Amino acid sequence: MIKKLTFLLCFFTSIVFSQSLEFTIIVKDFDTDLPVDEVTITAIRTRQGYLTNKDGVALISLTRSSDLELVHSSYKKIVVKFSTLNKKENIVYLEPITQELEEYIITKDHPQVILKRLVENSKSKITIPISLKVYLHEFYKRDNKVVFFNDGLINFQILGNEKNIKTDILVEQNRAIGILDAEVDTNILGYDLNNIIENYYQFKYLDEILDSRAKKTYDFSIRTYPPNEDYLVIKVVPFQEAKGILSNFYIIYDSNKKLIIEVGSFVTSDRLQTYKESMFASRKVYKLEFKNTFRQEGNYYYLANSKEVIGFEKYYKKKSRRIEVKNHMVITDFNKKTFEYGDKNIFKGKSLINKQTSFFTDYWDVESGFVSTPEEKAIIEQLSKGIGDVQNEEENPKE
Repeated sequence: MIKKLTFLLCFFTSIVFSQSLEFTIIVKDFDTDLPVDEVTITAIRTRQGYLTNKDGVALISLTRSSDLELVHSSYKKIVVKFSTLNKKENIVYLEPITQELEEYIITKDHPQVILKRLVENSKSKITIPISLKVYLHEFYKRDNKVVFFNDGLINFQILGNEKNIKTDILVEQNRAIGILDAEVDTNILGYDLNNIIENYYQFKYLDEILDSRAKKTYDFSIRTYPPNEDYLVIKVVPFQEAKGILSNFYIIYDSNKKLIIEVGSFVTSDRLQTYKESMFASRKVYKLEFKNTFRQEGNYYYLANSKEVIGFEKYYKKKSRRIEVKNHMVITDFNKKTFEYGDKNIFKGKSLINKQTSFFTDYWDVESGFVSTPEEKAIIEQLSKGIGDVQNEEENPKE
């Protein structure tokens, strides 16, 4: 018998109905006292996930007391005892890594060959089936001004195996705030929710450098990883003379378990500028970033969070427009058990942009695992008022 969607809403979210332990963590750099963003925070006992925002802030809401693990690729990992988090706001300092401590590793096999093995092993070890509770958070800019925002609590049920992944999406709550016109919405909907998990779990963003011809375009190296002696990092950098909009890649991996822990890429500003000046296309990229963080614990190996940013210039009606999209996904909880649901409950759209707003709690503050900064909240509020004005004008057109 097919269970109703109400079961889904309770499947991960006992936190909504039970007493929770709430407090704020502010993560700062030990040397500079500046906030550190994109720190992955995991409650060790409950496996709840969080991510710090631009102000280094994370609102923690636990189902039971738990020590917290803080991880960032540029800082040394630490575990903070729950007993020390006894204030409403708790400041935690991370010790930065000194890049000069990295050492090159000489290997018998080419680093690309080692990377291929890592990808295959990671794909085979990734936990499937699994149900991920995800908070999605997206901002859209036009000409450096935010014009649209959407977020939501989503459940990804991942079935199949590493060679044939099937993902069903069930949306619990969501917001869509702002206005997208034709010059934006037909060009930036690149984050297709129906294949994004497949891309991440099959490491498809690395296909570019796994091709045998990539050795002629990129320099591959393996180096030590100072925060963790069990980890190494593969760095893949395009040769200076290589043509095109090519990314710098890094892959942090566990050298004993042969599992990828973090993978990311970005295009340097110098290469983007060269590309911009040498090309006469109608769409010119000026920003391109990507990062996936994975976590391995016991028999579980799963995506912890992701970030993607794309910015480009596009000519529209003989005017140049700067368009940028930033997407964060935070896995706030997961369960290896799967559940049944009706086909009508499955979200089949490409993104949440066109889905009607529907929420019954302030999930963006308590359940999101990734809170907006005060500045972002002010922008969201302004966008919300803007929608109201437009609707009023449509309902009461000027004579």
